[in-house]
Amino acid sequence: MATLWLRNLGFYSLQILLIAAAGGLLLHALRVRIPRARLICWHVLLVACLLLPAIQPWRRVNIDSSVQITTGTSTAVERNHGMRFPQIPPPNIVLLLLGAGAAIRFSMLGLGFLRLRRYRRDSRIVPGAFHDLERRLGIHAAVHVSSDTPGPVTFGFRHPVILLPEVCLQDESIACHELLHVRRHDWLFTAMEECVLALFWFHPAMWWLIAQIQLAREEAVDREAVAILNSRERYLESLLALATAKAGLNKVGMDLIPASPFLRRRHLQKRVASLLKEVSMSRLRLSWSLGTFLATLALAGWLGIRTFPLQAAPQEKPDANGVSVDSSGLTLLHRVPVAYTREAKEKGIEGDVLVELTLTQSGVVSDAHVLSGPEELRKATLESVLQWHYANDSRLPAKTQVTIKFRLSDATSPVATPVMVTPIALPEGMNTLKQIDLRVPDALKQKLQSRIPLREGDQITQASLSGLVAAVREVDEHLNVRVDNSGVITIMLDNGPPQRLRVGGNVQQANLIQKVQPIYPLQAKQDRVQGKVQFSVLIGKDGRVQNLTLISGEPVLADAAKDAVSQWVYKPTLLNGQPVEVLTQVDVNFTLSQ
Repeated sequence: MATLWLRNLGFYSLQILLIAAAGGLLLHALRVRIPRARLICWHVLLVACLLLPAIQPWRRVNIDSSVQITTGTSTAVERNHGMRFPQIPPPNIVLLLLGAGAAIRFSMLGLGFLRLRRYRRDSRIVPGAFHDLERRLGIHAAVHVSSDTPGPVTFGFRHPVILLPEVCLQDESIACHELLHVRRHDWLFTAMEECVLALFWFHPAMWWLIAQIQLAREEAVDREAVAILNSRERYLESLLALATAKAGLNKVGMDLIPASPFLRRRHLQKRVASLLKEVSMSRLRLSWSLGTFLATLALAGWLGIRTFPLQAAPQEKPDANGVSVDSSGLTLLHRVPVAYTREAKEKGIEGDVLVELTLTQSGVVSDAHVLSGPEELRKATLESVLQWHYANDSRLPAKTQVTIKFRLSDATSPVATPVMVTPIALPEGMNTLKQIDLRVPDALKQKLQSRIPLREGDQITQASLSGLVAAVREVDEHLNVRVDNSGVITIMLDNGPPQRLRVGGNVQQANLIQKVQPIYPLQAKQDRVQGKVQFSVLIGKDGRVQNLTLISGEPVLADAAKDAVSQWVYKPTLLNGQPVEVLTQVDVNFTLSQ
């Protein structure tokens, strides 16, 4: 799951990079110079980046949860109980680092709020400092004089506060700029942007995008202030005087508070250049530019989604009706659903099956043992739990117990009706049964011969043919009935592809008929090397080992274990009377005596 999260985060980051780059290039190409229009475009770009996971279709992958059986074997009676340090997968480490960075940024943001609170507490309020300007703008803010802030700072939403150094108290240009921030509620947007930066601290495109938003906001406020004061020269003088005095530029930590300082070094040149330029755009050209921007943004978003699609977590099929699972509080990464067999429902069997599971270090169930529960429900339980995979965390024990509850309800009540079969049409011209061809194992032939209601030479009707199909399916639901117009009825097993079974527990161990004991390597003994060697073993239809894949283990021990296990011979495993391949896990423990 951590790998999936990391993959989606990487693809999401690439989508943001593509959209931000396309938006920036497009604004430059369209020559949108009006600060307010550029600010709207940058905001739209940021919102589009944040909404990408919600508005795009996530690719879903369904898990094939067909029931399989798993068997593992072990050649040792003791386990190595040496100290083992927990191993954290690399994707988990990366996610932890990203989360730690976000936590640090949010902590810094919280300290910034506390610093603003301290600045306000230690400042001196100046009532009516800009009363005429406030009345002219139709807003009110508490003006404080602070010796801690090197430059003007505005913050607060419901009760806005403007902190000014003593030298700025008589400057109407600076006051107008800060009061406009209050009227526009810019501090609320600034705080949200800082939260976005805390989440995406690792993404350079986000830093660049929010920097462009902050610059466009200051330029928009500059132009609005000049229009209100009707004096560009006086405003520029205040801006340059504050920059010449280096106010607001030398104070350490001002960039870490959630507020917009009046002056940033990296914005000064662009703000002055923007004020000196006479920029105008006709309404038609502005509307065309904004429309082109939105259309291109949608195209870039579609391209990013198609190129770097996000993938949803695999969906597993649910358990059968009437089945509930208690996994003892441990986290399951994925599992095969539990089936409620038809035979158990027909007999009205319900109850709780308690199973003890043996887990590997990676969280895979290597063995399972039923402690209690109805016999008819145990097989379905084992077939499921042997395919479970738990999260490998610090709480993962070597063994755990799970309870699977089987309850009959209206949907799972005992079935008293006969077996439902698909009707088979009687071919035209077929009146007499000439032959019944049984292409089934001998064990099934004996059962079928005693249950088939028709004999060779009997007259066949649609009703008698349906009765024949029903009788065959009662013997084995996997049997197929085929009828041709020559008077021959063929009964055979499903012609599906041969299955390779995964087998776990002691089932496959019981089928071992030839076992070669591994030889402890002399070099390993001298070096005091011991431990477990794990193999994934493919057993052929003849019961012989066809392939060995090393899962884990010391290399000096693996060769000796492989030489021995490759010579093992098992009793062939049959599925519906036919031999099949078996995939199992073999653990070979090498333990030195004390």
